[in-house]
Amino acid sequence: MQIILSSHNAKKIKELEEILCGARVRSYQDFLDEIEIIEDGKSFEENAMLKAEKIYEILKEKIDGDFLVLSDDSGLCVEALGGIPEIYSARFASIEASVNDLIERNFALPIHSSTDEQNNLKLLACLEELGQVESRASFVCVIAVCGKMGGMEVKQTFRGECEGKVIKAPLNPQAFGYDPLFVPRGYEITMDKIQEKNKISHRFRALQKFQAFLKSNNSKTWES
Repeated sequence: MQIILSSHNAKKIKELEEILCGARVRSYQDFLDEIEIIEDGKSFEENAMLKAEKIYEILKEKIDGDFLVLSDDSGLCVEALGGIPEIYSARFASIEASVNDLIERNFALPIHSSTDEQNNLKLLACLEELGQVESRASFVCVIAVCGKMGGMEVKQTFRGECEGKVIKAPLNPQAFGYDPLFVPRGYEITMDKIQEKNKISHRFRALQKFQAFLKSNNSKTWES
């Protein structure tokens, strides 16, 4: 079973391979030129699936046999911001709106991605403007798979969540996403400092459901 990720993000591929116990995850760019996909869905599920479907429709003409395109849409939901940045997590810093407008979701759809540092600084600025040093929050990940198993086309989504809080903390340029500001429930340190991160993360929990789906469909072991 080939697993093809709808991204070329090296950090994400490494994290997925670790969670999937050393399985080889390939970028879709091993097969295709870069594809621009506008994430205009209104939920994690919609955004994840539209990416998986787009790449699958192209690859099914190029790859024989079973394969799955795996796409994820993940983000941070901050209670103090009414759930934002949510599906806009990767583009958060590019949103031009006041904190109140963010909470009311009164802003134009952001198009351009921002760096992890820019997004973290934006979140810290929002907390500062609200006069809060922390807020309850949760990481959400939805895995969408689209492909062929046993010659049959499959489409499925799997959701995982990790609850905790965001705090004011020093940024870590080596960390992934909002990890330097997020403390999972039951911990006193931020996600980027937790060795067992890949056993508690939202992505791990979504992938556990994905693995259970594969087993229930009698899938063969991962192709190396």
